[in-house]
Amino acid sequence: MNILFEIINSLNKEESRFYKLFAGRTNSSDARKDILLFDFIKQNGEEYDEQIISKELYQYNKNSFYQLKNRLYKDLNKSMMLQHMGKEKDIFILHFVLLSRVYKRKGKAELSFHYLKKAEKEAENIEAFELLSIIYSEILTLSYDMVSVNVEEYIAKKKNNNERLNWEQEMDLLLAAVLYKIKIAQNFSKNEESVNKILQKTLDNFSENKKIPKSTKFRIKIYQLVSRILLQQHDFDALEEYLVHTYKEFKKDKIFTKSNHEQKLTLLAYLTNCLFKTHKYKQSLAYAEILKSSMNEYGGLLRDKYLFYYYNSLVINYSLSDKNKALEVLKEAKNNDVIRNLPTFSVFIYLNTALIYYDQEKLSLSAKNLARLMLQDDFVNIGESFQLKIHIAELIVRYDLNQTDVIVSKIRYIKKSYKSLLKDANFNRDKQLIEIIDLLIYSSNLITEKKLLKKITALSVIITDEKADDADVINYNIWLKNLI
Repeated sequence: MNILFEIINSLNKEESRFYKLFAGRTNSSDARKDILLFDFIKQNGEEYDEQIISKELYQYNKNSFYQLKNRLYKDLNKSMMLQHMGKEKDIFILHFVLLSRVYKRKGKAELSFHYLKKAEKEAENIEAFELLSIIYSEILTLSYDMVSVNVEEYIAKKKNNNERLNWEQEMDLLLAAVLYKIKIAQNFSKNEESVNKILQKTLDNFSENKKIPKSTKFRIKIYQLVSRILLQQHDFDALEEYLVHTYKEFKKDKIFTKSNHEQKLTLLAYLTNCLFKTHKYKQSLAYAEILKSSMNEYGGLLRDKYLFYYYNSLVINYSLSDKNKALEVLKEAKNNDVIRNLPTFSVFIYLNTALIYYDQEKLSLSAKNLARLMLQDDFVNIGESFQLKIHIAELIVRYDLNQTDVIVSKIRYIKKSYKSLLKDANFNRDKQLIEIIDLLIYSSNLITEKKLLKKITALSVIITDEKADDADVINYNIWLKNLI
């Protein structure tokens, strides 16, 4: 792996601009070789050729070129660390500890203590007990050189923190117990007790240390665990109840802060999607707007990262209630630079557009967008199974358009390109649907063909319509039933 290339290739516009400002802090000349090398790698991407730029800068002097690469690598690391330090609390705290050590070596004990105090305050705010252990050890060591440090106070703090470290381990044991209870319950929505009652009962039974359930860190961990389990179980009714309850409780108890802001945004993204799955579309859109508002908090700290989830929540809801509005949202998203840079950009835009046009019975426009999707460079980067589902969706649209020649060619391509996948038992439904479409294009009167009708009926009930909605790009069950 070419580490330098990978680093530069990963930088967004803001990070690239910040690096150049950082690198130019001593000499801002446009002819700087490190900047020239940076620009060359950034502009050429995967076609970056070291020999070309090496010749241009140093006439094949490999030693000088390697020194330049090493300097660029180190400066990029420093730039990224400096730019993102405020976003990563652990790093931010450790940088205070490092500053303290620097001033201690310089014989500036008071300055050293000042930075350790700042580190202590930040670590307390995020319950970073391991970091606090390091900080208290540093303060006690510093006390040898500073009579003003209250040693007894920090010994007490160190002991108290050791206790908290121990109950953090207890917390992990309790989380394991909660995880087990949730898993064996299987489906909360079918139980008499709600997920929240079962969870509380587990906490009461297993938690001897009464501080643990009140801990912010613990409550967030519980939320993460429970929501993921319910999501895996597809128990959306229980997930909805749990997430709404958790969001309200977290707001009331002022759990959400800048340091756990991402957890708030994740919870809201879960909620919008969950309410969509439970067919509460107005509530889903309402929470989508709360998500949008929350994305702008703390100076839009994580806005770009969660912008896709906001647009996606609008599209999935409006695709059912207001298809024209959904198309407007997709057009807006298509012109957004953040969305355009996503690896799933083409799938999100073209696939959703195609499906909305299909629902509107604008079949030609649907086929056109599916064809555009398959021509995009990033189509090959999505999973093969998803590719297959999209190809089958196009087969369905082409059949509805009565484009027999296209279907024959398409089936031949699918069978050749996804041969190994179609041998897998997990894709038996897909294989059967392809075979049915292959038979349908040669059928003049479906009503008289009992064998084909029997195949269609059998395939349409292998799984429920609801499960087919999740599994298929275009629901096979509904399409097959409409044929009969």
